[in-house]
Amino acid sequence: MATLQKIRDKGVLLVAIIGIALLAFILGDLLTSGNTLFAKSRDKAFVVNRQVVSTQEYANRIAEWENFQKMISGQTSLDENTTQQIREAVYDQMVRERMLDDQAAKLGLAVSKEEINDLVHGEAISPLLQQLPFFLDPQTGMFDREGLIQFLSTVNSPVESLQPEERAVVEQYKQVWLFIENMVKYQRLQEKYTSLLSNAVMVNDVEAKNTFDLSQQNADMAYVMKSYFTIPDSTVTVTEQEIRSFYDKNKNSFRMNVPMAKVTYFTKEVIPSDADFADIEAQANEAYQKLVEAENPAPVVADYSDMPFRDVYLAANSLTEEQKSFVESASVSEIKGPVREGNAYNIYKLIDRTTAPDSVHLRMMAIPDASMMGQDSIVTHFVDSIFNEIRGGKSFAEVANSLNPQSNGGDVGWAREIDLAQVGTDMVKAVFGAPVGQPQRIKVPGQQVIFQVEEKSSPVQKFKIATIHMPVIVSEKTSNNVDNELNQFVSDPNVSKNFNELAAEKGYFVMPDTRVSANDFSLMQIPGSRQIVTWAVNEKKMGTVRKFDITNMRVVARVDRVYPAGTAPLSEVSSSIRSRLSNDKKAEKIITDLTAKNLTSLDAYATEMQSNVDTVKFVNFTTQNITGLGFEPALNAFSAYAPLNTITAPTKGNMGVYVINVLNRTPGTEQYDADNQKMLMQSNNAYMLQMQSMESLKNKLKVEDNRFVFF
Repeated sequence: MATLQKIRDKGVLLVAIIGIALLAFILGDLLTSGNTLFAKSRDKAFVVNRQVVSTQEYANRIAEWENFQKMISGQTSLDENTTQQIREAVYDQMVRERMLDDQAAKLGLAVSKEEINDLVHGEAISPLLQQLPFFLDPQTGMFDREGLIQFLSTVNSPVESLQPEERAVVEQYKQVWLFIENMVKYQRLQEKYTSLLSNAVMVNDVEAKNTFDLSQQNADMAYVMKSYFTIPDSTVTVTEQEIRSFYDKNKNSFRMNVPMAKVTYFTKEVIPSDADFADIEAQANEAYQKLVEAENPAPVVADYSDMPFRDVYLAANSLTEEQKSFVESASVSEIKGPVREGNAYNIYKLIDRTTAPDSVHLRMMAIPDASMMGQDSIVTHFVDSIFNEIRGGKSFAEVANSLNPQSNGGDVGWAREIDLAQVGTDMVKAVFGAPVGQPQRIKVPGQQVIFQVEEKSSPVQKFKIATIHMPVIVSEKTSNNVDNELNQFVSDPNVSKNFNELAAEKGYFVMPDTRVSANDFSLMQIPGSRQIVTWAVNEKKMGTVRKFDITNMRVVARVDRVYPAGTAPLSEVSSSIRSRLSNDKKAEKIITDLTAKNLTSLDAYATEMQSNVDTVKFVNFTTQNITGLGFEPALNAFSAYAPLNTITAPTKGNMGVYVINVLNRTPGTEQYDADNQKMLMQSNNAYMLQMQSMESLKNKLKVEDNRFVFF
């Protein structure tokens, strides 16, 4: 009882202690597992119709596309430009898929498994499959159904009995096929959606006939143009109120889907210093001495040069200008160098010279060596039988094609010694020493080769030369000196406020007020500078200065302003609005002045407009790009409707004010086909509606692009 009383007496204190403990537990959970929930709430690469796509999901799709690109291109790595293009393509595709799924669910559209099967195996193969290199005949470049069947056969192969290497290939093919199948599905769904839209906009008989007739009236026109650029801006006045009014009426035209930043920056190239050149020159002198003493140049070249020694003869047209100049006057064993050429030191030694064919036309078959196959007698017998068949009179091409129908008769084409050097010196000597038309065989590491020289080029003078090429690279010390210099610049307490002045004192060329969009691949085409764009659009503190390390270059940048996604501020678009309104007022002034002159000939107009009479031919109502002028709808209209041989009144165009005389109209030779014309116009409508519908859906479904935060 005493104990219970104590508990009652201390009840308030216990409740407080328990409450604090529970609070600590809850906070601890928030600071651990809760962090994961918080991170997930922020992990939005982009959002479509409130559906979040995480950075991991986006990155996985990018990896799929990159692997696919590597497979179809045969590349093992992708350059920065290709990688950036893939990222944009993946984003566009993933957004399109989600928008189509949303619309398809509402409209009752779908692509069934049966449809996909028909697009793969049926008569109407998917256009996507017909374009993929996997399924094209290498000889004709046309779609090869058999190639598709073989690919699918590999995909569907049971993997249990396969070797690990073969199993890996099959698994890779399966992943690629799932990727392709998804593309086929959504391409078909896009076709259905676009067809539904385009069939809601019909082309009637009158419209089709009128459009065709206008496309067949090709006009030749003489014209005089007064360009807006020839009129000083000071001759017209555009008020701030007019700019504001235009901005308010056309805000949709200034919408930004992602943030934009303004940065001021300069670059400094990291180049070898005098000390770097002196260091390589000393090494080059050492290499020269060893080359003088060496009987065999190969080890010396291997030790000092960044290019290997090739024990082959080369014709003069295969040499660099420096090599050619040296060998043409040098005696055998003579050495030249070290010679500084650009950012490198070169040493040349003439090993030998001879007169021989520069290249041979070669046919070749390579069979894996018996020792590598573990079947010595079988492989040797096989090679013997092939070789004897050719020696017995069977054509080399026929035998090669019987072994591999895709070998083109074993035809390698014309080859020089340097082209065969990677196979080995023995191969080079055997090929260039072989008589024309007689089959030969030789063992090289890992292979047995049967070859036949079809013909040889005419003998020319050839040279065997050893070259030691020693590029001068930036040393760590030089690089550190540059970084230290720039780090001091960045750490200056006044660098944010006086960036331009401090940079000018150091001799740096500053690029001020440079605009970058969050989705720009780079800052002003500087390779590898995407990191600067990402930093700038995400920076919270204006005036922040930072140094960026890029290959062979450093960039120091200051963030001046960051504008969030939405409507671009008036301050950033006012100059373009002013220019547009200025051109409108210039057009009014030019037209008013010319009209008051009552001119009656193009020559008179040309004199008054300080211009020349020019001509354009074959312009009709549907011409999109007029030679030398670009897009000028006024000229399209005049080509169709202006009276012949009549001077038009001065008319406003995109580039300037025009005065036009339609000299003649030539009717086209095409015959009107109502069905074909309607089909063509319907196809154009479908393309236009597809593009416009996707952009409209992005706004309607509130697509939010946050990739700039993460990538």
